[in-house]
Amino acid sequence: MCQVLKTTDSSHMYVVAENHLSRDFQATRPAEKWVSDLTYIRTGEGWLYLTVVLDLADRKIVGWALSETMEAEATTVAA
Repeated sequence: MCQVLKTTDSSHMYVVAENHLSRDFQATRPAEKWVSDLTYIRTGEGWLYLTVVLDLADRKIVGWALSETMEAEATTVAA
């Protein structure tokens, strides 16, 4: 049987950010809407976490950060 890795725990007491985009991912001008994503990268020495910030107007990466921890600071560094 395949083991399933649990990556999200929705039953927490942390504040959940408001959904400002409401699934509207269209932008008409640069810097109108930025989105971010976090990707896990397995290496021979452990996990790395890549945070990328994308401008929805032209789909260009406007910032990124690579971190050894999954701290919120990496997201602000990327922006």
